[in-house]
Amino acid sequence: MTGLAIIKPGNPNLTSPSSFLKYKTMNAPNLTLILTFCIIAALSQATPKATQPQAIQSSKLNQTQQQINEGCSYIVTIKTSCSSTFYVRGQISLLFGDAYGNQIHVPRLDGPFEDCSMNTYEIYGPCISQICRLYLYNTGDAGWILETVSIYNYLYDPVTFYYDTYIAEGGPYGFDYCHDY
Repeated sequence: MTGLAIIKPGNPNLTSPSSFLKYKTMNAPNLTLILTFCIIAALSQATPKATQPQAIQSSKLNQTQQQINEGCSYIVTIKTSCSSTFYVRGQISLLFGDAYGNQIHVPRLDGPFEDCSMNTYEIYGPCISQICRLYLYNTGDAGWILETVSIYNYLYDPVTFYYDTYIAEGGPYGFDYCHDY
């Protein structure tokens, strides 16, 4: 099952999920769940094996069925390297999913993506199992060096995908660790 995510862009001054929580007013149960999740994420640092992202031949981004199912929320953080061009304009698209073929297509996350910065977005989409794949498509300026993309979901362990490489326009670039689950 694939869902189209609804995006609430974060404040560009946000630098971490904890500052995101200070920015957004939430009711007590949601705040408690997200705060607990962030503490677990900070302590566990569950990450896949470190490898370089690979360009794939056929883009699943273009094949995604667009349906909306607001079952779960996800916090996506995109960290730009300090070695990156000072200021990169543009947007990216994401596709992330689980080992069961469920996926969430995020058609547009707007920049700018500045060096040594972290962009935070709140994504609403269908509930999926442990995230084990991520593909990214860049339609922005050249010179962007992406460091990491982290996805937080209070139902499962957070996951961080380590890019640490130049991301040219186009793609998709990504990782698929679903065979490990």
